[in-house]
Amino acid sequence: MEDIILPYVIPASVALLSSYQLATFAMKVGRARYKFKVKPPETDGDPGFTRTLRAQQNSIEFAPIFLTSHTVASLFFHPIAASVVSLVYIYGRHLYFEGYSRSADDRLPGFKLSTNALKALIVMGVTGVTLGSLKYYAGIDVKKYAFDAISKYWS
Repeated sequence: MEDIILPYVIPASVALLSSYQLATFAMKVGRARYKFKVKPPETDGDPGFTRTLRAQQNSIEFAPIFLTSHTVASLFFHPIAASVVSLVYIYGRHLYFEGYSRSADDRLPGFKLSTNALKALIVMGVTGVTLGSLKYYAGIDVKKYAFDAISKYWS
């Protein structure tokens, strides 16, 4: 059992870091409520509050997509590669949130970085699932064929 779980300690840590980030964003919305005097359950008010709230809501909207892609890429592609790309996603979300809290235009660099990382995770996941499915269900080991072809070429 330990051999099965240990390779996924890093991806699990990255997933927990993402959860911590979302909790931090929620706390920042609470602070913005206080700063801009917006009482719950109101969602309108000072543009600074509205931008902070939208940054948090957008991050929550992307969370299921990210966590699913991170998990599938970690399980079927490679746990370390998926974790590195996921850390880029988390950093992009940080830039997005902080930028959006300042101004709507400042959100774009972080948004682009995080969505590109998300695209990479999806490609990694699809690749891993496809290669695993071909090997398990059709007996076609694409990785072996590729390595054999490369070995013949370099010999």
